[in-house]
Amino acid sequence: MPRAKVAILYVGGSIGMVVNNKTGRIEPMESLSLIHRAIPEMQREVSLQFYSLENIGSSEVTPEHWVDIAEKIREIYNHFDGFVVIHGTNTMSYTAAALSFALQNLSKPVVCTGALLPINELAGDGRMNLIFAIRAAQLDLAEVCVSLGPKVLRGTRAKKVEDSLMQTFDSPRFPALADFSTGVHLHPWRLVRRKRTLLCRPTFDTNVIVVTLTPGISDAYLHAVLAAKPHGIVLRAYGPGMLPERLFPWLREVKHAGIPVVIISQTLRGAIDLHRFRKQLTLEELGIISGKNMSFECATAKLMWALKQAKTPLRLRELMERSLVGELDE
Repeated sequence: MPRAKVAILYVGGSIGMVVNNKTGRIEPMESLSLIHRAIPEMQREVSLQFYSLENIGSSEVTPEHWVDIAEKIREIYNHFDGFVVIHGTNTMSYTAAALSFALQNLSKPVVCTGALLPINELAGDGRMNLIFAIRAAQLDLAEVCVSLGPKVLRGTRAKKVEDSLMQTFDSPRFPALADFSTGVHLHPWRLVRRKRTLLCRPTFDTNVIVVTLTPGISDAYLHAVLAAKPHGIVLRAYGPGMLPERLFPWLREVKHAGIPVVIISQTLRGAIDLHRFRKQLTLEELGIISGKNMSFECATAKLMWALKQAKTPLRLRELMERSLVGELDE
C-alpha cells in the first residue's frame, strides 16, 4: 500500500525557531532541515514534501499571507492527500478561518499547527504537534482544521485560549472533529473525504474594523471609526446582542454611510439573538447583520472575505448569516 503524501507549508512561528545553546535566546532557524530531522519516523510512515512560504512570527501575518497559502494549496492540490500549514499560534484562528472560506468544497484536510516553544526544546510541544498534524492530514477529514495537541478542531471554531502546552486551543462553541488521546476517535459531525471540486476564492477586503463595546465607550472613538470609512464593522456586543441605546444614533449614521455591521457576542460560548429583547428589534430595523455564534476572529475573516464576494447588501447578509463551512449554528 503506497504511503500517503502530505505537503508541509511552512509560514513561521515559534515551532520554526531554535534555542541558541550559547546565549539561551530564541532565534529563527537558518534552515528547515531541523524540522526534517525532528520527525524521522514520520518520514518512514508518510511521504512528506516541504514548501517554505515565509518565515515570520504570527503577529506579522496579513491577509496577503492568507492568499499566498490558499493559492499554493490550489497549485499543488491534486498531488497530495492532505496539507499541513505550520504557523504561529497568536493569529492562527484568523488564518484557519480565512482559509476555510478561501478553500471551499475540500475533499481532503488542511491542518494548521504550530507550537509555543521551538522544535529543539527538549520539553517543547513542537515535535508532538507536528506529528499529530501530519496524522490528522491523513484522516477521513475534508475541511480546514487546527491541531495542537491531541484534538483536531474545526478551523472556523478554533480559538487560542491559553499559552499552555496542555491546551493552547479550544473550540468553545463546537466539539472537536477528531481526538488522538486514546487511539484515533473521529466524530460524526466532521466533513468527510469524497469527490468534490475545489472552490478557491482567496480574496479579502482588509478595510474592516472590530469595535468592542465597553461601558462608557467614547463618542470620539465611535466618530473616529465612522470617519475612517471602513467597508465593514464587526461589533462585539454584550450577551445575546445588547448595547446601550445611546449608540443607536451612531448606528443610524453608519447605516446612512452604507457600512455593513455584523454583531457578535463577547461571551465565550454565547450567541446573538436579536429577537430576545424588545430594544433589539431596533437593530434589525437598522439592518444589523447577526453573527449568531461566530467567534470574533471568524466573523472578522468571514466579513473580509464576504465583502469581496457580495455585489449587494442583501447578498452580503445572506453570506454572513448562512453557515458556509460549519462556522455557525443555523
